[in-house]
Amino acid sequence: MKLANVYMAKAAMNQLTQAKLSPKVAYRVLKFAKKFEAEFGIVEAQRIALLREISGAKDGEDAKIEPNTPEMATFVQGFNPVLDTDSEMAVCPLKFDALLEALGVEDGNKLSAQDLAALEPLFESDEENEG
Repeated sequence: MKLANVYMAKAAMNQLTQAKLSPKVAYRVLKFAKKFEAEFGIVEAQRIALLREISGAKDGEDAKIEPNTPEMATFVQGFNPVLDTDSEMAVCPLKFDALLEALGVEDGNKLSAQDLAALEPLFESDEENEG
């Protein structure tokens, strides 16, 4: 899994941690969410440092880069290698199909196809255990 998977799954992970799940599944998600937040924090810290460096923001100032500028192109060029780095975080020891099943038990759980696509690389799949 790449750090891009972690970075892109932040909103979906927030949705998942608010879902109503059985205690056993909720506990596994909670344990994984703590590891996820730590990994996301590393990526976010690198993003902010790069943003501050390129924008020239001083301590206490907001770092901001306008879209469609040379600075934004420099930022993207610098941040893409970070996102393309392999994550050392292990996937959640819960099969994705089991998560989907657990989410389907409660009528109030609502995740979009986009949310599920972002979450899928973070969980075990049947293919990983074949062979």
